[in-house]
Amino acid sequence: MGVFKTNKMLYGNPILIPNISSAIVEEFRKDGYEVTSQDLVSGGKDISITKGGMFKAIIGMKTALKISLKPCDNKIQFEAGVGIFGLQAIPAAIALFVAWPVMITQIWGLVQQSKLDDKALEIAERVIYNNTQSNYKPEQYKFCPNDGSRVPADAEFCPYCGRKV
Repeated sequence: MGVFKTNKMLYGNPILIPNISSAIVEEFRKDGYEVTSQDLVSGGKDISITKGGMFKAIIGMKTALKISLKPCDNKIQFEAGVGIFGLQAIPAAIALFVAWPVMITQIWGLVQQSKLDDKALEIAERVIYNNTQSNYKPEQYKFCPNDGSRVPADAEFCPYCGRKV
């Protein structure tokens, strides 16, 4: 069960899911994370991201993030959860009952982890944006009044901020 959770509908074509998954895997691997990706029957992807060995897990600093990209109508459901996973449950329990220094370390680890889901979401949105921009034809687009992004002329909602156009 994650402590931090991001859940957002991305206004992009589900055929971009493999591209989004590849970009997330590549960027997190560059940063030294262990990344695995698994295909879902629905056409989506599950991505697991971890970093840190046994020592870091014991002191509560092992990072863990699970990302799910699922097709939903003509959009992509993005879910990312970060929190106490696996071996991190042990230091959390110890921290509550024994030592406040371990608790501070655990909290610091979770605060640092909370940025991972934001990074993954930013990568997904960038892939969608880049794909939309490469297909740009001026007569087929208008501008979002909220964030100024170019959006398809027939779009009801902005694919970047999700607000009504």
